Amino acid sequence: MLNFRPWYRKVVLLGFALLATGSFYRSRPAEQDASRQAQSLLQSISVQNRTINTKSYLDQAWETKIRAGFTANSGFAWDPASHEWRIATKLPEDAQRAIAHYASWTAVPARVALNTAQAYHELDRLDELAKFYSLFLQTYFTTLKNMRAAPDAKQKLLGPETGPDSARTMVWYVKQPDGSFLLRECYLCNADYFFPTARLVRAIAGLKGSERTPAMKQFVAAYVPLLAREHALRLNFAQRMQEDMTPGNPAYKKRIMIADEILAVAVAAELLGAHAQDPAFVLLSPDDIAQLKNLLAVGVARFQFSRTTYKDAAGRTCASYFNGDYDTSEDMNYARYEGESFPSPSQKAPSQGASWDISHFNLIPMFLWCLHENKNASGIDFPQQADIDAFANQFVFHVFEGDYQKPLFRNFFDGTDGWYRVSYSGRANYGIAPSRFCSMFDTSHGCTTISGIYSWGLLASLNDGIARVQLSLIDLAKSSDPTIACFDKQCFRERYYRYADASFSFLDSQGQLQYSPALAVVLSELAWSFSARAN
Repeated sequence: MLNFRPWYRKVVLLGFALLATGSFYRSRPAEQDASRQAQSLLQSISVQNRTINTKSYLDQAWETKIRAGFTANSGFAWDPASHEWRIATKLPEDAQRAIAHYASWTAVPARVALNTAQAYHELDRLDELAKFYSLFLQTYFTTLKNMRAAPDAKQKLLGPETGPDSARTMVWYVKQPDGSFLLRECYLCNADYFFPTARLVRAIAGLKGSERTPAMKQFVAAYVPLLAREHALRLNFAQRMQEDMTPGNPAYKKRIMIADEILAVAVAAELLGAHAQDPAFVLLSPDDIAQLKNLLAVGVARFQFSRTTYKDAAGRTCASYFNGDYDTSEDMNYARYEGESFPSPSQKAPSQGASWDISHFNLIPMFLWCLHENKNASGIDFPQQADIDAFANQFVFHVFEGDYQKPLFRNFFDGTDGWYRVSYSGRANYGIAPSRFCSMFDTSHGCTTISGIYSWGLLASLNDGIARVQLSLIDLAKSSDPTIACFDKQCFRERYYRYADASFSFLDSQGQLQYSPALAVVLSELAWSFSARAN
């Protein structure tokens, strides 16, 4: 069964000589043409003399591959006859003790389903998602009160600062070296789970009243207060982020912006967007709205506080984020070592201003898309087009390595391409290698490729350069060039893009349609982005 767990698992700077020849300017029509081609993917894709209907392909990917991410991490099964989810298999005890992690691993398949449903107005898929989330809430959520009273944990990190007894959440038992258990929340796991639910609330709020099913209404009624009060606002991230930016405060410029905060801000944006579409349906009190807007405003300011902007050699304004935040982390001990061989201790070269690795960084284009889509509701005019373009310039010209036939991406968003997470969590002979030396088949030279390509398609309709890069991924999946797309480990596509049990390809080795989960993610994001712009 497919494992949907998270994967922790430069065009080169154009010189002044290129500018003198006009090469930089000649690239613009190519990018604009790529944007038009990407938009056409909404309808169909031509692959080796056959035409594939995009909607049908994504629907079949859901049926054959993607839905399995829900099933594997919940124990639920979808009954196509009754159109209902049911509990089919009780999760093992160790899974139930880590249910927050399992919940987080439903986020990627949920995003594929949402992208597809919103791109093609698939009410049945939205109904199915609503039913899944309602059943998951009923089955696996508990309260802080119950967790605080649990007798089987030696230590608990559930103090009053985590919220009132009534707050609903998911358990996370962490086994300790002595065999005992620490009981706490995995707020980031919760945040991964909750962001698609917030998107689903807004998607349903955007429907006509007659299109909303009873399951959709039940889901929205249950999740809106949970998302607002018991998740996004409960840990008072707005105060924490404000302290990070306040001169004279002990936390000023010392604490980093964490993914938990970014996703909480994104949830706030989605809830405000949903409420603006139908205030009578998405019920938020004036106090909820005020606090969510404050969280959003502070969160956007905090995000911009983490930005590094510069002019590159070609005169482009580029924007990176979080540079240097993790310089002291063990994960970054070899970030400036770019050799092929597995690093030895003598080759330690700690980060000096590197950004996040691109696999974790994939939540940032998703975050920016969310802020962009909900600007009218939030009243915050960020990101503007100049912000998107500066961000895109960093990705297209300093992360993407410039080969549109063989797309590769440097390991860190600032453009650094050294080793990452060497001997992570005590694993011998484990590490993420520089992009050109990595392999999906070798854990001593792992890749950030798969997660690193996620979410960028959402911004493709807003920036032609991003569109061209994402289209290169679709072209890679269509390719029949034997030097690129054969099905042996040494071939480019297999080495860098194979994931789980599927090649990153529309067709298998026998020429039959196949459904790569990673390809479905990329294609669904492009479909939703260009559909949203068309509407």
